[in-house]
Amino acid sequence: MASPSSTAGPWGGAALKGVLDGIQKGWPPGLTVLTGDDIYHLDQAQSKILDHLVPDRRDAFGLSIVGDEPISTGALVGSARSTGMFASRRVVFLRDIACLEGDPEPLSTYATSPGRESFLIIRAPKLDRKRKLHKALAEAGVCLVFRAPAGGAEFRALAAEMTAMAKARGVRLEEAAAGLLLDVFGPDLNRIASELDKLAIWLGPPGPAAPVDAATLRELIAGSEILTGWELADAVTERDPAEAMAAARRLLDSGKEPIVILGGLASRARSLLRAKALTEAGVPLKTVIDGARAWYFKDALAKGLKRYTLAELLDMPARFLEADRCLKSRSLDKGAVVETLVSDLTAPTTERR
Repeated sequence: MASPSSTAGPWGGAALKGVLDGIQKGWPPGLTVLTGDDIYHLDQAQSKILDHLVPDRRDAFGLSIVGDEPISTGALVGSARSTGMFASRRVVFLRDIACLEGDPEPLSTYATSPGRESFLIIRAPKLDRKRKLHKALAEAGVCLVFRAPAGGAEFRALAAEMTAMAKARGVRLEEAAAGLLLDVFGPDLNRIASELDKLAIWLGPPGPAAPVDAATLRELIAGSEILTGWELADAVTERDPAEAMAAARRLLDSGKEPIVILGGLASRARSLLRAKALTEAGVPLKTVIDGARAWYFKDALAKGLKRYTLAELLDMPARFLEADRCLKSRSLDKGAVVETLVSDLTAPTTERR
């Protein structure tokens, strides 16, 4: 099996598929390092590999799990090379690389000649190649990289996987709702799985219920400033002055911090600017929506692209900076600052100052 570098390789979902294919062929003995920022697929791969090598995790003779206390590279390799009376296969799993210390030479030597039934699995989400030991781990044996998705095609594959996760829990998501989960939690499928579990409990036993829409989902999701000011962000995106002002006042009346409202608007403005620049360059709208992961507000985005010029959108960062400075002034009413910004952003071109 090839050993990809820790900065390249396929995204985590594709890397997991490679692991499953490798298991079908028989997992190679020796050193296997699991690294990368896609923790969900890394954990899946870790579980699949260990299940394959040690079907009964209670088998203390075949599997040793270390990492609760510091361990030297020599001791770790020695444990992997040891053989017992009751198991021909020896599997050692280091679950926390922070506990590993010492010279990398024992690991490098082990990786070149491990023994037919000796397996050493190391979980190392973060590898710092500037450190001698980490560099050796990235280059010795089999180093599997689980990278978070970076492009539109990979995010579409991630969205499909997320939809399958929801279906397995008896939850059907509308496209906009699925897009909302991705926008809030990005590629963190562990967080998404947690939200889907809560959603499944809220919905009750599986049945012929209608698909969950974005409006329902945003009332249930916890822990994201992106959700603050949903209606306001859509109204500004669509350049609807009346609805935007009404939404801003509702947020202020509910006690939302003006700086948080400003942050949510700035995030949407950045998405709108990127989308406008791409469409002006001739990129199809569908590709723009996929690249921006704007599935949950694609209708508002399509309207906004027609109602704002590129020059107006390029002017927005300066307006947000000005509003941010005003919010830090003790002499200005913070609610008035937000209302002035919203009015200015959505005003017809001829009325903008």
